[in-house]
Parts: sequence; C-alpha cells; structure tokens
Amino acid sequence: MKLLVTGGAGFIGARIVTLLLEAGHVVAVFDNLSTGRRTAVPAGAQLVEGDLRDVAAIRAAVGGRDAVIHLAAQALVPESVAEPQKAFDINLAGGQNLLEAMRAAGVTRLVYSSTAAVYGTPAKVPIAEDDPKLPINPYGATKYAFEQLLHAYHAAYGFNVVMFRYFNPYGPTEAHDPETHAVPNFIRATLTGQPIPLYWNGDQIRDFFYVDDIARAHVMGLGRDGFEIYNLGSGSGAKVRDVVQKIFDLTGRTTTINDLGERPGDPPQLLADITKARRQLGWQPQISLDDGLARTIAAFRERTH
Repeated sequence: MKLLVTGGAGFIGARIVTLLLEAGHVVAVFDNLSTGRRTAVPAGAQLVEGDLRDVAAIRAAVGGRDAVIHLAAQALVPESVAEPQKAFDINLAGGQNLLEAMRAAGVTRLVYSSTAAVYGTPAKVPIAEDDPKLPINPYGATKYAFEQLLHAYHAAYGFNVVMFRYFNPYGPTEAHDPETHAVPNFIRATLTGQPIPLYWNGDQIRDFFYVDDIARAHVMGLGRDGFEIYNLGSGSGAKVRDVVQKIFDLTGRTTTINDLGERPGDPPQLLADITKARRQLGWQPQISLDDGLARTIAAFRERTH
C-alpha cells in the first residue's frame, strides 16, 4: 500500500514506519518536526515537512495514498493545559483538515492514534473501550472530540477507521524535550544520579507497554473495515515505585527518591482491558516489562556515553 504517516518522525510514529517498510509498504512521513526528529525517519521513507494547520500542504501529501496512519498531535498534557487553543487547532481543526484532504482525494482508510486520556479519571479498572469518557484536560478532550468526528466521517462518507487508545508506552528512542513521561525520566535520573520525583509515594498503578507492541497493532489495524476502537496496553498494571525499583535493579544503580505527596487529578489506577484487541485483531503484547526496560536502559546508556 502507499501510506501516509502523520507524525512519523516522532517516537512512536518512526517505529510504525519501520514496521510498515519491513512489510513492503511505500511510506511517506508528514511531520512539522516540532517534536519529531528528521534523523528518526527510517531510511526508505519519504519525509514531507508540513503542518496539519496548512490545508494546501496536507492536501498535497494525501494525494495518491491508499491509507493514512494519523499520529501527529499536540500530545503533552501540561502544554494543553497551558495552551488549550493550540491543542484545539492541531488535534481537532488540523485533524479535520486531514479528513477533508482525504475525502477530496478519495482516501477512506485511516488508523488513528488516540489516548487513554479520553477516559479521564476511570470509575473502574481495567478500563474497557465502552466505559465513560470524561476527559480532564484539553489534550484528552480534543482527542476524544476527534474520535467523534471520525465516527461522523465513517457514517457519512464510508471511512474505514481503526482507533487505538494508548495507555503508557515507552521505549528506547523516546527523546522528548522537555520529557514528561515517567520511564525515560526515571532511567535518565538513575543513570545520572539525579533525584526521582514521585507523587503518591509511587503507589499509583500504571499500564506500561513497549513501543514495538504499539507499532505492530497499527500494521495489523490497516486491514480492518468499518469503525473500531481498541485499547492498547500491557494487560497488567505495575506500581510506579516498583518500576523505579526494576530500573535500579537493571542498572545496578540507585538514586534519591523525592516524595512530592499528592497530585490532584492523578488517577490512582490506569489499566487497560485489552480483550477486544486480543479477540478481534489477534494482537497480544510480546515484550515483558523487564525486557522492555532492559532494552530501553541499554539505549539510554549508549546515548549518554
């Protein structure tokens, strides 16, 4: 297939592009490089520099494609709280620019990178796809609004849509600036002897899973017709402080832990019910937390030398 991957220069997007190329697809990456990196785009993929807010640029990029995998987004929760308009402009208005470009070009197959942030503070865990969606920040709200828009395009224009709601992905190439995700921050702090800040004494349960498992799901989702939503996670949770201890064990190092106390709005548990992805896609996470952390630590060590 001739594919366009928006956000394909990012941490998760670049890994998806690699697997798509290995599967024999022809891939173009559409990215404004605001958080993605030119060097992350795999050899063999075409890089088209552009922004979802630029209607002409996205229309030119979509032409001649068979399908789109859409990851480009304003994806940092704190930034969305500080600049909600930016989250709206990129995640919702920019996303709608993409849908209109697809409609004009006759491209009706889309795989969408959504988020567990659409659920807000869950009433129960594990969280299933049909559980209540009550986002508690502009990032989650704009991603959920775009999910609704995708359903409208499915119903009105026959779009085939597969959406993946990620829980807590991590992996070796994660390199945001600033870094807001737990695992890379914990690893970097441990390797450099900096203190690790933990809220709630690290008792929160989170669903950490490896980036390659995410990437495989997107390749599998390309072939599905209709409108489907899938949670992606490990299928089992881990206490944040236990993850820190695993990093200590795997690195052979320790560092100071700073207990920052309670953080309002921080759900005590986030855990995905991945039954639907298992049954319908045949998708199953393959990389254990210990193995994934070991791979990620090795990559971070190499980068710090």
